[in-house]
Amino acid sequence: MNVAHEALAKELSCPVCLELFTPPVLELPCGHNYCKQCIEATLFSQNCTHVNGHFFCPMCRKLTYLRGKGIGILKRNVFAENVLDKFKQELEIICSEELSQQTQMCEKHKEELMNLMCLHDDMPICSICKLFGDHKCHSVAKLSDVYQQRKKCFTEDMKSLHMRSESASRTIQEIEKLMNDTVSACKDTKMMIDAVGASLLMELKSKINTLKMKVESERVQKIEKLQDTLAALHGPTQLYLQMKRLLDSHLNPVHFLKEDKLLRVEVARFAQQEGLPQIPQEGSISVSQYFKELVKGIDMKDFVSSETNKLLLRSAEEHDAWMSNCSNLNVPSAEDLDEIIHKIICSLGFKSKEADESYVEYESFLSTSSATNCLETAQEMEMLPVNRMDL
Repeated sequence: MNVAHEALAKELSCPVCLELFTPPVLELPCGHNYCKQCIEATLFSQNCTHVNGHFFCPMCRKLTYLRGKGIGILKRNVFAENVLDKFKQELEIICSEELSQQTQMCEKHKEELMNLMCLHDDMPICSICKLFGDHKCHSVAKLSDVYQQRKKCFTEDMKSLHMRSESASRTIQEIEKLMNDTVSACKDTKMMIDAVGASLLMELKSKINTLKMKVESERVQKIEKLQDTLAALHGPTQLYLQMKRLLDSHLNPVHFLKEDKLLRVEVARFAQQEGLPQIPQEGSISVSQYFKELVKGIDMKDFVSSETNKLLLRSAEEHDAWMSNCSNLNVPSAEDLDEIIHKIICSLGFKSKEADESYVEYESFLSTSSATNCLETAQEMEMLPVNRMDL
């Protein structure tokens, strides 16, 4: 900044804040100018808070009366504000030129202007750098010529990028639309999964409850039949005890003859029966049967591994063969075998290791249990006409 500019900057500076005026600029009756905010600070410092108050000029100490209008009585110096605006514009131009001049100066030789372009290192240099510096063996060109050439290439690259950007804008819009559609489809799909899944779960729970009721009904029927058979088997023993009690403790011949008549009817009824009542052949409740009903319509391959699937098929076949051909075991076969198969089924789809261990236990059970009518080899068991489980 030259001397003239410094003098003008001093005239356009506020005597209070010592900075260039911050509009609006107020002029006191004495002719001195101040920033409005500086006048307000002066009033506060001089305890002039009333609209009828008075204060002293910070420079000449001349008294100024507000006359009931506050600082509204002071006129605005529009001329000073216009000059200040022009001065700031000129100051910005000067600063920009100084900055531009500084950027053109060589970093190594501070007072030398960079007017050459080193083509080897592709960087601006000064004459000293070319004559005596690191670039004395390098090819150089005039900075202005390289500037015009590079500026032309730069403009062409910008045009190419602009055209490419315009051609890509439609594709960008399509991709953004696809992204929005994907987010919307994801939201709709999740809502569908929640709705259909809830319906499927409700249906599955209803199916589970129905199967439980069916199992309970089957249990009641089988227990009733077994209890009837058990009662029939206990009938002769109970009748024998009644007859023995009558024989040992009847009161007199009349009492004996009366009771004897009733007991002879029961004896005749038992005499008409041929052999002992047969044990119901329905067997115990089949876990595999209800498992088939439970997973009917469901592809179990989606829930279990291939190895566990084969294990379940083999377990179901051997269980059916065991139940249909084994009748006289030393151990309670149906309960133990069903328990092992139950363990296998429970472990399906969770831990294949547990399923394998359960199957090992199952094979050990088959090998150690004795039966008079059981199949002796696995080959014979596989030839049985049993229905495979469709999974």
